[in-house]
Amino acid sequence: MRFFAGAIDRLKSNCFFMNKYYFSFFLIAALSFTVETIYAQQVYTGKRTLYIVRHAEKDTGTNPAISTAGKQRAGDLYRSLKNKKIDLIMASQYRRTGMTADSIRLYQGIDSIQYKADESGDDFLKTLLQRAGKAKNILVVGHSNTLPAIIRKAGVTTFSIKELPETEFDNLFMVIQKKGKAKLKQKKYGKPS
Repeated sequence: MRFFAGAIDRLKSNCFFMNKYYFSFFLIAALSFTVETIYAQQVYTGKRTLYIVRHAEKDTGTNPAISTAGKQRAGDLYRSLKNKKIDLIMASQYRRTGMTADSIRLYQGIDSIQYKADESGDDFLKTLLQRAGKAKNILVVGHSNTLPAIIRKAGVTTFSIKELPETEFDNLFMVIQKKGKAKLKQKKYGKPS
């Protein structure tokens, strides 16, 4: 009987340690999840417009530049947005996105920042919240498989398209954020693709 009593006491003390360990782990995990959820749900409360486009037509290869047709489209994008008072450009880490926005950046002397392209849109949102400041008109250049998540992260949670067609380069999505709400407008620009 004494053997069982000693074993039960040891088990209780080990369970107490383990309970403290699991409780601490659970608490840290819960707080991390809560902070991430709150962080992801932050919405700009002023008025802001995000002009979201896919990069222009590209050459082939690893991290390719934009093609001749892409350079024409980049010029079309500049002509479409030159009077929109763009005050920040966000482009992914790939050459073709930066080159798509170069005309606007160079002609209007606008700052640009990079975000890491991912299909969740998480890095885009993190970069937007950390670095966009009070920018009211932002050009975002992404990819066929990242734009839908970017649109949803910008507040249009009902946007149901999973991926844009690989052959479409002429979509201009405008997410208008106002008083914590977002609405989407879409139009075409440049030569139809």
